[in-house]
Amino acid sequence: MQKTHFLFTGTGFGYIWLMIWTYLLTLLTFGLFFPWASCAQQRWIASNTYINGRQLVFLGSGFGFIGQWILILILTFLTFGLYIPWGYCRLKQWQVENTAFADEI
Repeated sequence: MQKTHFLFTGTGFGYIWLMIWTYLLTLLTFGLFFPWASCAQQRWIASNTYINGRQLVFLGSGFGFIGQWILILILTFLTFGLYIPWGYCRLKQWQVENTAFADEI
C-alpha cells in the first residue's frame, strides 16, 4: 500500500494576520462577512496544503456560501442552537466540495 505524503507550509504569522482581519470584519458587520471570512481562511489552508506534492486550491466564494450560511443561522435560531452540529457539518461539506487539486482546474 502506497503511503500518502501530506505537507502544510503555513506559518503562525500568516495565520494570525488572517485571523485578525477576518474576525475584525466579521465583528464589524455583525456576522454578515462570515461567508467571505470562512472562504479566505479555507483558501489560505488549501494554498498551504500539499498531498503527494500536489497543492490544494479552494474554489468557493462568499456569494456561493451566503445562502447556506443564512439557512444555518435560521435553523440554529429556530432550534435554540440544537442545529449547530448539523450546521457545522454542512459548512465542512461545502468546503470539501469546493476544494480541488490546483493542477486539475
